[in-house]
Amino acid sequence: MKSVWIANVLLSALFAFPGQSAAQDGTTAEVPSPREVKKPPTARDVTLGLAFHEPTSFTGSATLIWGRPRMLVAFAPGKLAQVRVGTRGAQIGVGLVAGVFEESPWKPSGLAVTIKAIAIRTWRDPDPLQNGRSYAGLESDVVLLGIRGSIGYARKVGGPGGSDGQFVWSVGLGL
Repeated sequence: MKSVWIANVLLSALFAFPGQSAAQDGTTAEVPSPREVKKPPTARDVTLGLAFHEPTSFTGSATLIWGRPRMLVAFAPGKLAQVRVGTRGAQIGVGLVAGVFEESPWKPSGLAVTIKAIAIRTWRDPDPLQNGRSYAGLESDVVLLGIRGSIGYARKVGGPGGSDGQFVWSVGLGL
C-alpha cells in the first residue's frame, strides 16, 4: 500500500511541476491579460502593374497595400492606395483589399479582391470632348496569379460636355 501512495505522489509531482518551478529559479510565472497580448505588426507590400484601362488607355500602376496579416500572409481586410498613369489620363484610388500576395514588386502575383474609390483625369484623347474631363466613382479588381481585371463606374465631376458617366474597366498584370 505504501508503494502505491509513493507512486501517486511521484506522478502528482511530475504532472504538477514539469521542469524547474518558478519558485526555484526566482521568477514568477505571469499570464498576459487579453489587453497585453501584442497584435501582429502591420505588413506592407508594393505591387507594380501594366494594363489597358478605359478611359486612360495603356497604364503603369503602383499599389501600396498595408494591414495586419490574419491567416498566413493574407490581408483580410487590408488597405490600399493606387496610382495609375496612362497615355490618355491618370487615376488614383483608395480602398480595401482581401487577399494574399507575393512580396515582390517585380513579379506580380497573388489572389485578391479589391473595392476602391477612384478619381480619374483624362488628357490627350483624340476625341476633344474626352480631353480634360474629371470623374469620381467606384472600381473593383480581381487578381488571380498576377492577372488583374477590374470593373467600375465613374460619374463626370468636371470637364467639357458629353455623357455624365463612364464605364471603367481594365485588364493587365499586377494589382
